[in-house]
Order: sequence, then structure tokens, then C-alpha cells
Amino acid sequence: MTDEATKMAIMAKWLDAVAEEIDADSAPVTAHRDELLDLVSMIAHGPSRPGAPMTLFLLGMRAGQGEDVSELVAKVEALAGRYKG
Repeated sequence: MTDEATKMAIMAKWLDAVAEEIDADSAPVTAHRDELLDLVSMIAHGPSRPGAPMTLFLLGMRAGQGEDVSELVAKVEALAGRYKG
């Protein structure tokens, strides 16, 4: 079984490869890694498992428009906490 540090290293290498392939900057993902992973977990174990990656896609679109990632994460976490479906 792979330990958590190894999984995170593999993820970082993968994200760097994706960023290079699509000509994107992976620094924002790296800078917000833990809060983004926590948000994915919250969504996947709460409102919608398949909605978790799509939520991050929407968040990424707004971040690409200059919105603060931490503020976006906080808004989505608050929504997830009160979401009734």
C-alpha cells in the first residue's frame, strides 16, 4: 500500500505533467492543495460524489477569472454545509 506522502508526490508529478500538457500554471493548485482536497472530500461525502470534481472545475473557472481561491473554497464549503438538495 502506498503511504500518503507517496500519494501526494505522485499527484504533484501528475498535476505538473497535466499543466505542461495543457500549458497551464500548476502553482495555484500547489498553493491551495490541502484546502482543495478537503473541499473535494466534503462534497464527495456530502452533497454529491460525482459533483466533487465538477465543483472544482467551476471553482477553477472562477479562479481563472481572478477570484481568490480561498474565498471561493469558503463559499462552497458554506453552501455544502447548508445544502439540502
